[in-house]
Amino acid sequence: MSVFIKLVENRPPKEYAELAAADISYDDITEGESAATYEYDLLPSGALRILRVTKGEAAVVDSIYAPGLWFRVEGQWRGNTE
Repeated sequence: MSVFIKLVENRPPKEYAELAAADISYDDITEGESAATYEYDLLPSGALRILRVTKGEAAVVDSIYAPGLWFRVEGQWRGNTE
């Protein structure tokens, strides 16, 4: 399962009335020794964290998106972090 994120575009304040979005996709790597999947979780602040998970190893943080930068995410949920 890949993770797909809809981001709010960074625009000058006068253009905020026109909602626009950007897409980012983290595609799973299914072949070879570097095979990995991507999952996501949310930090208590509302920040979205993208994790790269390789079989037999601990998950590694790949990217973090501030709460105001994203508005929708699809993919494999990893759960809350405390």
